[in-house]
Amino acid sequence: MFLLRFFVLIIFLISNSAASKCDFKNELTLMRWNVSSENLLEIHFEHNNLTENRWTSIAFGNGPGMNNLESIIFSRKDDNSITTNTGYTPKKKKVVVDDVSYVTVKNIQLNGDKFSVTVTRPLGPAGPRNFSLVECVNWIIVPGGSMKGDKYKKHHGGIYLVKDVCASKCTTPKLMRVMTNRVQ
Repeated sequence: MFLLRFFVLIIFLISNSAASKCDFKNELTLMRWNVSSENLLEIHFEHNNLTENRWTSIAFGNGPGMNNLESIIFSRKDDNSITTNTGYTPKKKKVVVDDVSYVTVKNIQLNGDKFSVTVTRPLGPAGPRNFSLVECVNWIIVPGGSMKGDKYKKHHGGIYLVKDVCASKCTTPKLMRVMTNRVQ
């Protein structure tokens, strides 16, 4: 009976972990995410063609459409400087940028037009709207749009929708040290 319960538990754990989506990749972008033991959500994002005076973003929320989304916006200016902002879309075609970004940039690289960044934010309520990613929500990658000065222009082309991301299920494995009394 013990073995049967053990196998049922193992199958449950494997199927539960397999159901968690913790990455996304297509021809233009790559994204991976996980939650640390401190409940910090770490997002690694790559864009293969972020040219000068362009922006790209990751948005979170269930809309409707492009409305009411929280965003992390990455922009490249003509001097190759990269900025990271947070904001939201109160209505379609409008992005309101926060006065202070509530994500922490851990690593940022630009090699030609290939851009990669790692950011962290609390999994729970964060930022001026106390937006939480504890529950499952849609994640949207906006491949990019042009910029005029510091203003984000409308994005061009399609978006990539990652449905029902449950970031809280993407946890970093905890490493455990096993102590022994073995004499060498």
